[in-house]
Amino acid sequence: MERLANQDTSERNAVEGKFGEGKRKYGLDLIRARLQETSETVVALQFLIMNLERKLRVIF
Repeated sequence: MERLANQDTSERNAVEGKFGEGKRKYGLDLIRARLQETSETVVALQFLIMNLERKLRVIF
């Protein structure tokens, strides 16, 4: 049971870390869109940019 809890905590920390990085480096905390659809689009674009930058770091 404890092993499962540790695994869950580890996965959650990784996900929360990426959200924290998005807020610090990519302005996810600055989203001011009012409509849900617009907000979802802005968040999706921010994560796309994060993924592209990670791929570029690997290439170069």
